[in-house]
Amino acid sequence: MTSVPSESKEKKSRGRFSELLKVEVKLALRTPMGLGMGIGIPIVLLVVFGLIGVANPGNVAGTGLTVIDLYVPTLMVIAFACLGIYVMPLTLVRYREMGWLRRLSTTPESPSRLLAAQSIINLVLALAAILIVIFGSELIFGAPLDVSIPYFVLSVILSIAVMFSLGLVVAALVPSQQVATGACGGLIFLSFFLSGLWVQPAQVGGTLATIMYYSPSGAADRVLLYSVFNATPPYTSMVALVVYAAIFAFIAIRYFRWE
Repeated sequence: MTSVPSESKEKKSRGRFSELLKVEVKLALRTPMGLGMGIGIPIVLLVVFGLIGVANPGNVAGTGLTVIDLYVPTLMVIAFACLGIYVMPLTLVRYREMGWLRRLSTTPESPSRLLAAQSIINLVLALAAILIVIFGSELIFGAPLDVSIPYFVLSVILSIAVMFSLGLVVAALVPSQQVATGACGGLIFLSFFLSGLWVQPAQVGGTLATIMYYSPSGAADRVLLYSVFNATPPYTSMVALVVYAAIFAFIAIRYFRWE
């Protein structure tokens, strides 16, 4: 007898979440920051580095890999960083300043469901970016990818977890949109550098290369690089990503404010 009301409540809850998700998708399309940064930037960089690779077909710094080979994982990390460190925290901070999160807390729809909806939207964009980078680099620019599916899936999950949890730390700690814009911009620039966008770790060597390899974006780039060429990613880099994700998630949960 008690299962019928319970099932009814569950259906209503799913229906409310579906409506919330639809609203968030419409808002995302009206102000397509996620499309521009999460997909647009990787596409532009894919074309740039693909053309550089065509013009300079030799390997980079004795690695045996061409420019486009090396930048396949870097472009994916950039997409994850743009979505996780820039788009999502700025959206959440804006909602908090507008009072939307506080108003949601007074309705049957929990603010945490808004966070879930945002995560789903950005995960879909991340998946689109992955497909564009993988197939674009291979079909258009001839990158000889031989993806190791299990390690690739694990690497993607860990990389996204780190970038998204770091973005939630920003959303939890910054007091305003203005501060969030500056903080997100600084973190994006640092993530781009450490992931190897401007110079690859193999080209710099020494202490800087080590820092790049074990930074959040650098470790993500490293595990993805191994997995897209059918090799086992370094366990040290995977452990680093797990530790980063755990630390960032703890800080975000501990300090996140709905109002």
